[in-house]
Amino acid sequence: MSLGKDAPYMEEAARLAALEWPILEASDAVFADPDALVNRSLRELARYAERDPGLSLRLVRRANASRRGLRQEVHAVGDAISMLGLQNVHREAAEAPRVADVVTRPQAYRELAAQSRLAAMIAGEIAHKRHDTEPGEVALAALLNQLGLLALLAEGEPRLDRLLEMLELSALPDEASYAALGYATDDLSRAMAEQMALPELVQGTLRAVNAAHHRAYEVMVASAVAWQVFRGMDTARGDRDLGLLAGLMGLTDKEAADRVGAVIERFNEDVAVYQRPPLDPQTPGRVWLGERYRPRLALMPRADLLETGLRALEQETNREARIRRMLRVMQFGVGLNRVVFARLSRDGESLRAEHLVGTLHEPEFSHFVINRSALGPLGRVLEEDAAQWWDRRRIHDEMPAAVRRLTGGVDCLVARLCDGDRVLGMVYADRRARDLDLTPVAFEGFRRVLAAAARPFGSSGEH
Repeated sequence: MSLGKDAPYMEEAARLAALEWPILEASDAVFADPDALVNRSLRELARYAERDPGLSLRLVRRANASRRGLRQEVHAVGDAISMLGLQNVHREAAEAPRVADVVTRPQAYRELAAQSRLAAMIAGEIAHKRHDTEPGEVALAALLNQLGLLALLAEGEPRLDRLLEMLELSALPDEASYAALGYATDDLSRAMAEQMALPELVQGTLRAVNAAHHRAYEVMVASAVAWQVFRGMDTARGDRDLGLLAGLMGLTDKEAADRVGAVIERFNEDVAVYQRPPLDPQTPGRVWLGERYRPRLALMPRADLLETGLRALEQETNREARIRRMLRVMQFGVGLNRVVFARLSRDGESLRAEHLVGTLHEPEFSHFVINRSALGPLGRVLEEDAAQWWDRRRIHDEMPAAVRRLTGGVDCLVARLCDGDRVLGMVYADRRARDLDLTPVAFEGFRRVLAAAARPFGSSGEH
C-alpha cells in the first residue's frame, strides 16, 4: 500500500485526529483549581502537564490553533502554557474527559502514557547532553511518538486485545499492529500528526528516513530505549538500542545504562500518576544478563493486497511515489518485515537508505552509508538484472561485515532498481529474525513487485 490517501490507515487517522483526548486523573487534580495554579512556576506546571500525553497534546494544539497565520509555531508544552495563560490551561483540563471515565482499558492507556513520559525524559537527557537549545521540543516529540497506539487505546479499538497480546510478546509495535490491524501504528501516528498539523519535529520523528537528522534520531532512540525498559530489556534489540543511546551521548554502554537508571529514579517520583509500581533503576543493566527472548512474529502474506498493489504500481507514474508503494506492497502483500531502498549517489560511489518500511524502531538504518567499493560481492547486485536470494551461508562468506552487523545477518532478498538503463539503487528485504525463514513464494512475490516497479519511469516520474 502507498503512503497516500488510499492507504488502509488513512480513514482511521482522519477519525482519530478528531478524538476528544482524555487526561489522566492526576492532571485533573493539579489543574482543577485556577487560584492554586498561580502559586506554581511555569517550569513546574510544564512538568506536571508533560506527564500526560493527552493534556500536552490538547494544550499544544490549542495554542497553535490560536496562532493561525503566524509563522512561529508553539512546539513545547511550557511555551503552550505560557501563551495560553492559566485560565485557559485550567479550562482545557476541565473540559477534557478523564481516562477512567472514557477509556475501556484505562490501565493499558496509563502504562503507555508512562512509557511515553519516560521516552520524553530520556530524550530530554540526550538533548541536554548535546546542548540542544530547545530540549522541550525534543521531549514533546518523544512524548507523542506512540500517538497512534495511544489513540487506539483511548478510542477502544475492538482489535486491541489481539494487539496488546502481541505486544506482550515483545514484538516491535509496527509488526504487532500490522498483524492485528492490517497496518502499522507508525503509519497511523504519522498520518494523525499530519492531519492535526502537529509541530514539525513530531511529524518528522514518525518517518523512519528522518533518523538521518540528529534531533529526529534522538527522539527515535529515546522512544526505543523507553520501550525496552518497560519490557525489562528482555527483547532482541535491547543492547542495540542502548548502544545507540550510548553513541549519541558519547558514553560507554555501561555509563549509558547508569544514566538511564538515574532518569528512571526521577520518573519514579511521579509514578503514582500512572497508578503503577515504580520501575527498577537497575533494569537497563540487565540487558547483558542471560539470553534474551526473540519474538517469532512473521507478517502474513496477503494475496489480495499483493494483487491490488501490483495494479496500483502499474498505474503510478511518479517515481518516488512508486518506490514508496513498492516497499509497502513488499511488506503488506509479500509479508516481508523490513524493506529498504538504498539510493545510489549521483557519482555512483555510495549507497544510502532513502525509503524504508519496518525500520522506525531501528533508526540505525537511516544513518547507514556504504561505499560501493566496500560492497564486495554484494556490489554485483547493482550490475545484474535478476533479483537474488542470499542465504545465511552466503551472507557469512560474502556480505560486508558492516551490512551484516546492521541487518543481523538474516536471510535476505536483494535486487537493483532501474529507470531504463539508469541504476537508481538497491532494494533489500528480509523477515528480520533468524527464526523466520524466507520462502520461494516470498522470493517470487518480491520479484513480481520489483518488476512492476522497475519499468521505465519516464519524464513524469522525475518529481
